[in-house]
Amino acid sequence: MRIHSSVRVVDLAKLFHVSGETIRRDLELLDKEGIVRRVYGGAVDSQQESVSDYLERTLHRKEEKRAIGNLASQLVQDGDVLILDVGTTVSTFCEFLDQKKGLTVITPSLQVAQTMKMQGARVLVTGGELQDGEPYLVGQDAHEMLEKYCANRAFIGVGGLSFDVGMTDFNDQEVSLRKVILDRANQVIVLADSSKIGVRAFSVIGDISRIDVLVTDDRIHPDTKEALEAIGIEVLIAKLEVFGDSSSW
Repeated sequence: MRIHSSVRVVDLAKLFHVSGETIRRDLELLDKEGIVRRVYGGAVDSQQESVSDYLERTLHRKEEKRAIGNLASQLVQDGDVLILDVGTTVSTFCEFLDQKKGLTVITPSLQVAQTMKMQGARVLVTGGELQDGEPYLVGQDAHEMLEKYCANRAFIGVGGLSFDVGMTDFNDQEVSLRKVILDRANQVIVLADSSKIGVRAFSVIGDISRIDVLVTDDRIHPDTKEALEAIGIEVLIAKLEVFGDSSSW
């Protein structure tokens, strides 16, 4: 009998007292057998109605994203020029910019562009090819458009963040966009919940030293926070109690 339609890697690892990597390998085998379908951070019932990966990621750790987005919005000043990337945490962050005035936003994300335009910002959308199943643009045209501008601040998401490898992600197209974005802003701000700290994803975005500010949640280990600050990264911690604890995954 199927009790849950979705599971999280972190929850299964705790339940069975094994590493997250062991759970990921097992879920990949189950995915190949058609028993589950692997999604970001876990797996879903293969018999449930198909939902886009983007929507699934939007719902994943939703309260953490809202808490992080709310805190990160305080870094934005009226009149700023911002480069906003394609991640779902960045998209959530945009919802908290409705009180900011005179913003100019450069983005390859159609979701971000729509949100910011509705809030009255000046929005420049990159060219490029629409990614399959995702609301954002990729490719050389997107890169060339991003390279034309300089911004006060860039806000990016990551799939993983570690001291030895740096910023990483699972999607090569997103990684290539973020590599360009890193060079186009005076200040680089990474929005990442604490579950991504210590994770090494498939493709490298850049060295951890490229980060000026990390906005994360209050589950970050104090030693990790201290180590990040020791190498010059400002760490801002969002309190999850503001939005409640996320337990849907």
